[in-house]
Amino acid sequence: MSQNGIAIHNSCLSHCLQHAFGDCQETHSNICANCESLFTFFKNLKEHLPLNQHHENLDEYQKQLIAFMSHHARKIYLNAQLPAILSQLGSDEALIIVDYKMRINPKKSRETKDEWFGKRGWTLHSVLLYTKDQITNNININAFDHWSGDTKQDAWFTASSLHGVIETLERKPECVTIISDNGGHYHNTELMIILSHWKEWYNICVNKWIFLEAGKAKTTIDSYHAQVRILYYL
Repeated sequence: MSQNGIAIHNSCLSHCLQHAFGDCQETHSNICANCESLFTFFKNLKEHLPLNQHHENLDEYQKQLIAFMSHHARKIYLNAQLPAILSQLGSDEALIIVDYKMRINPKKSRETKDEWFGKRGWTLHSVLLYTKDQITNNININAFDHWSGDTKQDAWFTASSLHGVIETLERKPECVTIISDNGGHYHNTELMIILSHWKEWYNICVNKWIFLEAGKAKTTIDSYHAQVRILYYL
């Protein structure tokens, strides 16, 4: 990965992210011995095991292995996006990371499934705002939490939460980039229409919204939510 978060060519086919994403036009002259040994292992097993008994299972296991390698490649790419954006952040720009926390419930030492899923709980929506100090060029991080007794997570609660953050800022950025998972409370037409009015309402231009696959990448907001959960239960 380059410093600006772009996948670069690697001469080894197994290590080339550009090839994994179907964008590489270069030749791959090298083969990683460690990666190749995984497929050699399955080949040797097929040569020494009966055809009817085990080959079908081995093919399935190999497909699962390839799927895991694909998952790992996506994870590396997605995890590189946050530091890449921060490295290019200007003094008049901001990066916003948003995420919903699974409903917060009162904790008991022992709970049945009925007790756990039957509780209503609260909704927690967190916003991390990254800005660059004009004097020191240091990155400043501000956290905003919005709680609701309604467990519904939709575009309107998301938009209201972001509105509350923008209204509290003394100095508003000229443009923002937003990162989130690809849940329906973010990835929907209603929210995108609302964002199209930010220039008119707040004089803020939304550069882009980056949707991360659920469970494929971890950002600082995951660590933040872990701390919130610990503090709540204390």
